[in-house]
Amino acid sequence: MSERFPYYINLKRQRLGIQVLYSCSTAAAKKKLGKMKYYCVVPGKGSDAVAPDKHDLELLKKGIITSKGFALNYEMKLRTQGAYEWMSRVSAEAIHQDIVLVGKDEGSDKSYRIMLAEIMVSMFGGQMNFRYMGELE
Repeated sequence: MSERFPYYINLKRQRLGIQVLYSCSTAAAKKKLGKMKYYCVVPGKGSDAVAPDKHDLELLKKGIITSKGFALNYEMKLRTQGAYEWMSRVSAEAIHQDIVLVGKDEGSDKSYRIMLAEIMVSMFGGQMNFRYMGELE
């Protein structure tokens, strides 16, 4: 585990039966901390139902749309049936093991993988007893 999450937190959540959802950049994912399942949330990498549109990422990078515009487009994508099914399936897996959502963007105040994690917790976290614990570094 990362130094950000001390040993006593792990003991407490194990005792309470709480599983954890994290997010991280592709660079941080290379460290492979603990026994976690990694999901690559990048266009064209298998999680297209919840990966942001490549076109929107390019427009954001070029400054044609703002981060708020990007966030609005991405939130609309996460409201589709395919995205709901993906989030439901991955959230169900979070009951049995810790999950990490991996994305390309680094240093962003509100990256799309954080948005995805927060939406998953708001939709499924209570009934499936998992929590979002932030970014791994």
